[in-house]
Amino acid sequence: MKALVFLTLLLLLPQAAPVTGDGKSEGRRGNTLYNQEQYQQASEVYSAGLASYQDVPIDAAYYGLQNNLGAALYRQDDFERAQSAFAKALETASSNADFARAAYNAGNNAFSSEDSERALEHYKKALLADPSNLDAKFNYEFVKRKLEEQQQDQQQQQGDDQQQNDEQNQDQQDQQNDQQQDQQQQNQDQQQQNDQQQEQQPQPDQQLSRQQAERILQALENEEEKLLRAVQKMKGRPRRVEKDW
Repeated sequence: MKALVFLTLLLLLPQAAPVTGDGKSEGRRGNTLYNQEQYQQASEVYSAGLASYQDVPIDAAYYGLQNNLGAALYRQDDFERAQSAFAKALETASSNADFARAAYNAGNNAFSSEDSERALEHYKKALLADPSNLDAKFNYEFVKRKLEEQQQDQQQQQGDDQQQNDEQNQDQQDQQNDQQQDQQQQNQDQQQQNDQQQEQQPQPDQQLSRQQAERILQALENEEEKLLRAVQKMKGRPRRVEKDW
């Protein structure tokens, strides 16, 4: 893809800058190793050249060593250390062209480490320093469009999640309503059954109490006693029924 080509080409080493002392020799040696794709050895040589600046004022060569170190670390997928090297190159760039180169390389490194927002910021800095940098412009537009697509996907996903949550909530509400209706129906059926059982049982006013039963029994005994007395007062005894045969 064109974007990947840009990521590779703009990580090429900058033009040789004037260097002095050990920094100059280490920079040249590191460049040779880098061109031979011996990136680990190149990064070690660039680091050695930077160490020589402990007692020497920082100059343009320091920028070149930091930028090249970032490029060598990038080739090893050591994006965190590469980003630090590019940041120091940005701090010590002495021209707009050098600043644009380091900013673009930092953008490529951030994009490769999946930090698109940070990459977009670095591409923007590169364009501000060098508006004619077509590669920076292309990658800026590429990453910007990619971020917009990601945001749209996130919004779509959020919308889908919200719709799914609404549907789940509605299903739960419908289930609760069905359960409530079922419970109400059960309560009505139970109440109807209780009413039917009460109708079948004798009502309290239809039942004889113990006292009422005793009074009725006493009344019957009194009537029987009166009848017995009346019979005793009759004259003679009842005649015996004769057989007709």
